[in-house]
Amino acid sequence: MKRNIIIGCIAAAFSLSACDNYLDIVPKGESVLNQTNDYLGLIEDVYGYPIQSEWYLCGEATSYNMELLENYSSPLNSAAFYWNEDFDRASYMTATGSSDMYTICYRKISNFNIIIQNINKSEGSDDDKRYGMAQAKIMRAYAYFYLINTYAKPYNPETAAQDRGIILREDFDMEAVGVQSTVADAYALIQRDIEEALPDLPHVAMNTFRPNKSFGYALKAKVHLFKREFNEALQASLDCIKEAEGEGRHKLWNMNTEYQAAVNYIKQTFGWSEDLIEYGMPMYSMFRMSVSAMYFTHPYEDPENLLSQNGMTQFDPSPSMVRKPVMDLYTPKSDLRYTFNLGATPTRPTAEPGSIMLSLGGSYQWNPAGIKLSEVYLMAAECYARKSDKENAMKYVNDVRKNRIITKYYTDFTATDAADAMRIVREERKRELLFTSNGFFDMRRFCTEFNETLTREVDGKTYTLKPDSHLLTFPFPVSAMQNSNLIQNSK
Repeated sequence: MKRNIIIGCIAAAFSLSACDNYLDIVPKGESVLNQTNDYLGLIEDVYGYPIQSEWYLCGEATSYNMELLENYSSPLNSAAFYWNEDFDRASYMTATGSSDMYTICYRKISNFNIIIQNINKSEGSDDDKRYGMAQAKIMRAYAYFYLINTYAKPYNPETAAQDRGIILREDFDMEAVGVQSTVADAYALIQRDIEEALPDLPHVAMNTFRPNKSFGYALKAKVHLFKREFNEALQASLDCIKEAEGEGRHKLWNMNTEYQAAVNYIKQTFGWSEDLIEYGMPMYSMFRMSVSAMYFTHPYEDPENLLSQNGMTQFDPSPSMVRKPVMDLYTPKSDLRYTFNLGATPTRPTAEPGSIMLSLGGSYQWNPAGIKLSEVYLMAAECYARKSDKENAMKYVNDVRKNRIITKYYTDFTATDAADAMRIVREERKRELLFTSNGFFDMRRFCTEFNETLTREVDGKTYTLKPDSHLLTFPFPVSAMQNSNLIQNSK
């Protein structure tokens, strides 16, 4: 029997109901899901994964005007930036980026559940149904991964089975009452979805906003890594790289290609030598302004992106001010990540001293909430470092760096031992994965695993974050607490 889903009726029902997490489901309108292609359209969500306060918490972002942070004009950003454990964040989890994360993730999950329950009853090819089912499951796993790593304690194998998690839904049912699961339960569902999806994911998706098999292996590696299952994480990372650089048609982005083209343009147009346009030289800023729009570009569909996903908007993370401790990780003269993104805009007098505004060209798409192939290389490097294989750890770090450092200045990183290799990997993750979800997620997992107490200097004052700080977990939004039986996980 043909099964029709009338989206307009579903949307209206949700706007009137108080079912816990299914909030304001999209798309809205009078659409009937009858054809397989109608379901496939639900996979490609225009909403991203909104990230904002997380960047302040992990020390990547600061404000262009420090008075705004000092005065708590955006309370969650200020509480995150100053590591203020006494501030009541829960009451401010309303119309903020961190609250939107909850709503948008469950909105995505509701769409994926509609696909999983109904696509096999639709009219279309068996191949499209198989791909659609797999893509919906891997994207449901991804949305739950964001939720469990934002609103519950970091995964700890000793306590995950007792730590309160989130509400899990595997069916689209407006009448069902959600039950709060454990952290272990959430990871079990995530891993089951990944394993069920992987065999049927396409090698090449329709576009970069839909998942393929390379992304499936990348997410598998990431989940194993966060669970401290390092042998499995390494194998999945290597499987991902093999798939991505083979049938997946992905490759690392060599920034030297665009840089050299920009240098050649400047030489031909203005007659400037390359020495004049390097960092610290008289024409550096003019060089950046002259070529950024034409050459310092990075589209959504770049082969390095295994999955492209926006943050709060398609413009994220620009404009954002980058803190000096992060800036100091880069070598401006040789690192093209600095030249492309950080080297043009002067600091503002009202900003935190030493901070610089991220300056992306109009055609530079950052991909703050997706996964890039470079991240997978760094996951492999981390796993090798943990296995005391410093040579392979540095190989995968250097494979990324060869594509980021100006060729004439490039030299391999070497590590003295496994601990030094781990330090290098972590620093490279901070450079390469700036303004993604990874800064916050890494902060959580490393603090928990290594019992790390962090310190931060702001305006001559030292702030401290302990490894068991509740700030590492965001509170559930006010609306979720009002419409469910959730027990709050943070404050």
